[in-house]
Amino acid sequence: MVTLWIDGGRKDKVRPGDILGALTGTAGIPGADVGKIDLFDKQSYVAIKRGSADKALACLRNGKIKGRSFNVRKSQWD
Repeated sequence: MVTLWIDGGRKDKVRPGDILGALTGTAGIPGADVGKIDLFDKQSYVAIKRGSADKALACLRNGKIKGRSFNVRKSQWD
């Protein structure tokens, strides 16, 4: 698994379902490839299978969550 860091959280009105929808709907990533989603006030973390990580990263960087663009990057520990 790889962790993706998203620069948006509860204060930005982002919910776990919004992130999951962006990954499974727009990117076409199977829901089974998405792991735990942790939300904090200003950032979110998403665990995703290593094979789907690059596709998910590109989708979230170029797409939108709740109509807004957020900075997304791979965690430095992966």
